[in-house]
Amino acid sequence: MPLYMDYHVVPGITMEDAKKAHLKDLAMQAKYNVKYLQYWVNEEAGMVFYLIEGPDVESCIAIHRETNSNTKCNIIEVHGGLYSTFTTLAQSFEQEMVLNKPEQNKLHYQYILALDIFIPNIFHREINFNKLQPLQKSKEKAVEFITSYQGIIIPQMHNDSIIATFYSPKSILKCVKTIKKEFSKNIKKNKNHDWNSNFKMGISIVQPGTEKELELLNKAIEQSYRLCKIANNGEIITSITVCKLNLFCNKKIEKNTIKILNESEQDFINHLFNVVEGNYSDENFNVKILSQKIGVSRPHLYRKIRNITGVSPNKFIRDFRMNKAMFLIKQKKKNITEIALDVGMNNPSYFAKCFQHKYGILPSRVAI
Repeated sequence: MPLYMDYHVVPGITMEDAKKAHLKDLAMQAKYNVKYLQYWVNEEAGMVFYLIEGPDVESCIAIHRETNSNTKCNIIEVHGGLYSTFTTLAQSFEQEMVLNKPEQNKLHYQYILALDIFIPNIFHREINFNKLQPLQKSKEKAVEFITSYQGIIIPQMHNDSIIATFYSPKSILKCVKTIKKEFSKNIKKNKNHDWNSNFKMGISIVQPGTEKELELLNKAIEQSYRLCKIANNGEIITSITVCKLNLFCNKKIEKNTIKILNESEQDFINHLFNVVEGNYSDENFNVKILSQKIGVSRPHLYRKIRNITGVSPNKFIRDFRMNKAMFLIKQKKKNITEIALDVGMNNPSYFAKCFQHKYGILPSRVAI
């Protein structure tokens, strides 16, 4: 079931107050088919966070209203292990509760890295992701680099990207440069296909320490993920926002290493993803509808998407659908025909053709 974070700003709240409220929730959770997993208290900031597993946000809201009618409800869905970033801020653990130390709240910016490692389209028989050693080796090496530069991996349930958070611009910069250098070197010199994988990265930023910390962190992860998806093979993309807050992007050497989107491009990409994500499952969704929803002519849309992503609008939509399809195949919950319909393609033959064009094999030959 999805994970949700229920957070409150309660000036003067104590650990004992939070514990009493938590016990009320535990007593009622079975009624709404939800499960309270953990909670955090920050006494100095007057904030409390409750991590919940539930069927939907409405169920989480219902139990909150019944047990805490006088407290405003702030529930948002968290992706995978997003909550783990909060438990890493030098906390002390006491039974089921986590208390952040006051000095930790002085932290400012977090830098979010999204890294995609993928196999080139060279397969003609079968992809078995459980036995695909080059991909696993590359991912293990990436995690090693991230942790060596004090990065913290955020587990993901909704996509296959490696997501990590850093608390220093120097650390994330050194990390992405090392990954780019080492991966490129090993891929180039490799002769036995142990490193037969490509990569791309996106970087975003978030300022924690506010009552909307979780919401902002969610958005920053989404932003880095989107930047990663539009990057070309071996490319690192970030936004002008990151550069405005850090001098490293002003250095000539970094401009040659990292592609920077300006504010207009960043806004356009967010709008583009929002529209496609909201409509890709509709079989009638196409470039014409995309241009109407974004509010620009088709020629202008073509130029804009092509300039930023390097692909046409039609290919952007098709690749988006195929990425979703590959993820759904890995979930092993639906058959190929059902997945084709889920991504807005009611013709299984055409779906298989598009999938093979992107990945080199038929969807039925992806073994998990």
